[in-house]
Amino acid sequence: MNRAEPNEEGEGQNMALGWRRRRKDGDRLSTPEPERPPAADIVVTVIRDDGTEEEIARVGMPPDQFYGIRANAAYKRLGPEHPDTLLAFRDYARTLTRMEGRQDEARERLMELARVQTRTIGYQHEDTLTTAADLADLMHATGELQKSEEVWRSVWTTRAELLGPDHPHTLDSASSLASVLEDLRREPEAAALRRDTLERRKRLLSPDDPAVLSDINSHAAALVKTGQWAEAERELRSLIARLERRNLQDDDPGLTARANLGAALCRLNRLDEAEAVMRSVLIAQERLKGPGHADSLSTRNNLAAVLHARKQYAEAAHFLREVLALHIHHRGETHPDTLHARDNLANVLIDNGDHEEATALLTRCHADFARIFGPKHPLTRTAGERLAWLRHNSA
Repeated sequence: MNRAEPNEEGEGQNMALGWRRRRKDGDRLSTPEPERPPAADIVVTVIRDDGTEEEIARVGMPPDQFYGIRANAAYKRLGPEHPDTLLAFRDYARTLTRMEGRQDEARERLMELARVQTRTIGYQHEDTLTTAADLADLMHATGELQKSEEVWRSVWTTRAELLGPDHPHTLDSASSLASVLEDLRREPEAAALRRDTLERRKRLLSPDDPAVLSDINSHAAALVKTGQWAEAERELRSLIARLERRNLQDDDPGLTARANLGAALCRLNRLDEAEAVMRSVLIAQERLKGPGHADSLSTRNNLAAVLHARKQYAEAAHFLREVLALHIHHRGETHPDTLHARDNLANVLIDNGDHEEATALLTRCHADFARIFGPKHPLTRTAGERLAWLRHNSA
């Protein structure tokens, strides 16, 4: 296990007084599927003669520096392969996954950590599986979809064998695998997994448990993607009513359910309702999360789809240019989300008669789809067919 090099300047300080970290999330107990590491403070204390502890200094520290120092300290004190050292380095790697420009390093550290844990405690140990899940999640976020699917499937099946198919960690793994399958455009397979996960949650938990409500949302979204629009609408309206009774209609679950409802209404060709829902959700999401958040971008993309269906091509193209620019900024030119945004913009431009720009966009999409999804994938074939049509009509 390599040391956390960027943080070496702090690791040699020996504090004569006591020190501890102060968590910002209420010191929740850790679980085998822990939260991401929070920001931390170094708190310097003095122990009085009567045994009480008094805080005398507090130093705010970015999470990557704090967890780097802690990992290096464990490395020196316990050795590179001690379980506590490995867990400390996992916390450090997790902080890197959220930092711009550090995700490649996070990926390498998680891969190394998984190799060491597999060798020392075995792949079927929950600590190793949690590291593998972190790696699969990062691969998904950075667009390595096939690799993410491979790791998530391994984590899911192994947890099912070890913990049982109904264990919360097994079901969480199934949900994450379904998300990757959806991004790979294997919607029927993902929808079946979503339905199975939802039914298992319902047997285990109360109807209003947050995990059940989240799975209902995800299952309904899967129904939209597989063309079961009427069933999706029924499920979403029931969910929204339950969330309203709990005053959650404007929180994350409620906004997600309303956005999914807007997508279902669009597919049902109820465009007035769909546009009204999408615009209200987008306003709320951009106010709460910002225009560059993934949820805001998804809703803006879906609003553009409604406008496209209404033949309001100029406004649809405007929204999609914004979505494409933000995806490029946050995820890069070749991330799958960027490719889909570019493809959607090309579709609008074709219908608007802007064939030259659409051809340039589709040429790039076709090459990138072939590289990421393979030459026989439906996305690759469809892009190729539209390119051929454009070139024929341009000629």
